[in-house]
Amino acid sequence: MLTSAATTLAELQAQNELLQVRSKVNFLSLCVVICVMMIFFIWGLRVRHRQAMMLLERKNRALQRTNRLVEEARDEAERLSKKKTVYTQNLAHEIRTPLNQMYGFVQLLSDESMPLDDEQRREVIQAIHEGCEQLTRVVHEIDTVAAKLDEMDSLMKVESVLK
Repeated sequence: MLTSAATTLAELQAQNELLQVRSKVNFLSLCVVICVMMIFFIWGLRVRHRQAMMLLERKNRALQRTNRLVEEARDEAERLSKKKTVYTQNLAHEIRTPLNQMYGFVQLLSDESMPLDDEQRREVIQAIHEGCEQLTRVVHEIDTVAAKLDEMDSLMKVESVLK
């Protein structure tokens, strides 16, 4: 009986050692699985981070392009505004000059104390007539420029729609 108890004890010890080895193998296997899962998780985070950085870089480049376009449009608007100011000043001068001239001649004609013979009267009326023609030309030029601006504005609207 002693032999059988010793055999049983030896078998139990062998089974215990086998269970301990299996337990260690299972623990190590679990550690390896957890490590592999962590590696894949970290790798996935890095991939998502890289994708997010690439998207951010693309958006940043698009924003820089948009900023450049806005700056160019602003510069163009400022340039056109200066041209408009110069044009308006020139236009005012072109209108004021014949108006002042005609005003002076009309005052001359209406002043009864100013003796004018027929030849002088014709010259004054001729000067007034030339001033009127000059004003008519200026107004015609204004109409022409306005029509061209309207046409350019329409073309720009069409181009912006096509983009």
